[in-house]
Amino acid sequence: GRGAVASFPGEANAKGGWRLVADEPGKVVYIPFEGYYESKGGRIESPRFKLDKPEDENAYYRLTFSAKGETDGYWWVDLYDRDGNLLPDVNSRLYASEDWRAYDVMVPAGPKAVEAVIAFVSAKGAFARDVTMRRASVEEVSDWCGRLATELPKLDLAVPDGAWAKAPKARAALASGKDLNVVLLGDSIMNDSYCGMFTALVQKDFPKSKIRFVISVRGSTGCWYYHEKEHFDEYVARHRPDLVLIGGISNYLGPAQQTLKEVEDNMVETIRRCQARSAEVIVCTPPPSYEFRKSTEAKPFDRALLDEEKGCLFLQQAYERRAAERTGVTVWDLTTAPCEAIARSGRPLGWFKRDLAHNDDRGKQLIAQTIAAYFRSALSR
Repeated sequence: GRGAVASFPGEANAKGGWRLVADEPGKVVYIPFEGYYESKGGRIESPRFKLDKPEDENAYYRLTFSAKGETDGYWWVDLYDRDGNLLPDVNSRLYASEDWRAYDVMVPAGPKAVEAVIAFVSAKGAFARDVTMRRASVEEVSDWCGRLATELPKLDLAVPDGAWAKAPKARAALASGKDLNVVLLGDSIMNDSYCGMFTALVQKDFPKSKIRFVISVRGSTGCWYYHEKEHFDEYVARHRPDLVLIGGISNYLGPAQQTLKEVEDNMVETIRRCQARSAEVIVCTPPPSYEFRKSTEAKPFDRALLDEEKGCLFLQQAYERRAAERTGVTVWDLTTAPCEAIARSGRPLGWFKRDLAHNDDRGKQLIAQTIAAYFRSALSR
């Protein structure tokens, strides 16, 4: 196709240069930006190709293809930097389908991405054809987000006053069009939050601004890892952030059972390391991930789930609020609005997700619209 960075007409197979990577059924494998999970199945992957974006800028790509398969699977895009290092991937859901089903999805490519590989993953074999990827504008992406949002349960996006009170420099940069380097730090759920394309919504809301978004994540990882100097330097300092958004669901759980006090202290230390580098910090509470409802009956989100003594492990946030209080930073609530929308929808969680822990494009969009609303609140006096 005209202007495509990748175009594979016909069926994706070895003749077209695609490579088959065998399944390892039942085996727990490390997926770099997700953590340890059972093998997701075999994958067929395209030859590696160059992206047509300037290095050091955020860009977006529209990926279109048709796919079929007897079980749900994943479409997947691996991104690489100029040295061939793997960057956080973009992946979402393939629906089980006997007939060819058309897909039209968006892929964010961060500043360091220069090459990509497209893959299709399934435990029972995924079939794809007519795969094309081409550059997409901010307007195209935000229109895509808007169309997706209209199919979703309604979000209550009432952002509390003062969302930017403790990040005045970042707010001023947004308003004036000064450079703003934003690092998103966390786990695969933070990567999903980024892949929901809130960045394009923000760029549309602030057309003058020069925002550079960097996603810096490690699977199943939180401040229990990032607070240590060598890890902080690798995942935060080297990106020279003006603003750090700390998020995901893995800040609470470390490799060893920590006390809540240690969990909180690790977040405090991570925040203080950012502040020592003159970066402002916003702590994002955990968005929906694992099932948090007792049943799919449509009813309000049960805030008792956020009680630290009981309820949903992954949605705990009292320790985050205490860490933010101790360091004088803001908390953005990414838990309530999307969880409320899911709880009131009465839909099974599988409607919003691609696997047990991770959202599909629908679930990601609920989070993206919530983050975009917080950014948008910087416009109000």
